[in-house]
Amino acid sequence: MKIAIPIIDTKTNKYTIASSLNVNGYLCLYDSESNAGRWMKTIELAPDMGELLLELERKAVRIIITEQIHPMALKVLVNKGFEVFQSKGNALGENIRFYNDKKLKRFNYKATLDFANVCGGTCSSCDTECSDDKKQMTEMI
Repeated sequence: MKIAIPIIDTKTNKYTIASSLNVNGYLCLYDSESNAGRWMKTIELAPDMGELLLELERKAVRIIITEQIHPMALKVLVNKGFEVFQSKGNALGENIRFYNDKKLKRFNYKATLDFANVCGGTCSSCDTECSDDKKQMTEMI
């Protein structure tokens, strides 16, 4: 199984999980079959998030472990076939062990709301769009 995990950097913090996946960050691509990781700047894989997801698919990555994720990002990832798990703390090796031991929870819509900052995290100002997104997310998950 191939897993993508956002990390702080590839030098002094390569074993520290970053707060979220982004194209300007860094990744550890971990292969559980070979028990090996590859650390890189995310931009080395792709210039934007859309291309990054395609590249992760090409590399047979199906799992993402991250500390946090926004609701719409989770929706896109799940719709593309990725499974997204919430890390416990930010230690890379420990979270790989947690995943292997089935001790990580999959991110769900409710868990992502802690990280939603569009519209201040509420839907009072953009009722139609946000309500539709909430409904779709609830049905999806």
